[in-house]
Amino acid sequence: MADNLDPQGNVLEADNPDQTSTTATQNEPVTTTTAPRPVAAQETFSWKSQVGEDLSKAPSLGKFEDTKAGLAEVAKSYVNLEKLLGHEKVPLPKGPEDAEGRAAFNKAIGVPSAPEKYALPDKEMPGGLEAASADKDTFQQVFHKYGLTPEQANGLWNEYASITGNLYNKAQMEYSDKLDQNINALRKEWGDAYAGNIELGQMVINKFSDDNKMADFLTANLAKDPAGIKFLAKIGSQFAENKVGDFQYKRFAMTPDEAKNEVARIKADQNHPYNSEKATEDDHQSAVSHVNRLIAISMGRTM
Repeated sequence: MADNLDPQGNVLEADNPDQTSTTATQNEPVTTTTAPRPVAAQETFSWKSQVGEDLSKAPSLGKFEDTKAGLAEVAKSYVNLEKLLGHEKVPLPKGPEDAEGRAAFNKAIGVPSAPEKYALPDKEMPGGLEAASADKDTFQQVFHKYGLTPEQANGLWNEYASITGNLYNKAQMEYSDKLDQNINALRKEWGDAYAGNIELGQMVINKFSDDNKMADFLTANLAKDPAGIKFLAKIGSQFAENKVGDFQYKRFAMTPDEAKNEVARIKADQNHPYNSEKATEDDHQSAVSHVNRLIAISMGRTM
């Protein structure tokens, strides 16, 4: 045993020189080795791989990504489609000739069964446009012809009335402005004679009008326009200067009643070439032609 002791008295294993001592000295560090952790495989997600190759390649699914977010969009789209299919389904007309299909479609969207059922309200139109409102039945027929819903028909009716009224008012304003400019130019042209010429024109209207209604009409259409004012003033000046007698005109045209009266007068005149035996043949034939022409005029014909 003594041979297996070192000088300090420690036991030595001399029989196995290659064996390392299991007893560590106090100054020697102890080394430990840690094995590396295994790396977890990355998780993948593919819903399209689960629905079959044909369905996954469908064009309608091509717009959805092959991710969880894409699958959520597919679900949302499906729910919306269910809601849509829950409503009443109406097939679209096959074409312009599909009268039955168009009738069914119009009924589904609320087109009235008859034009008068639009019940368009009356509209107040300015000036002389009242006839446009009175003729609303025509508009209802047009709206029904093109399959408008009541809401669309009323909208167009309101727009028409508004646009028409605005155009009329604009035209009236432009006409009034232009008239003011022309009258101001006429005032400048006539100077102090303007008031007198206006009075002459009004005198002509009052003299030759059958009644106040005619006088008001002529005043509204002539005395408010520079050209009409000049025309009336010129006639008035002829009367004022006693020049009306210089106006001569020979009438060649007759009304049917005038022609009839002339025929009666000629036939009653025994000295007229039409009746007189003393008339030459040429004068008689000329008179006969004249009477025949008058007879034709009296009957509403011309020769």
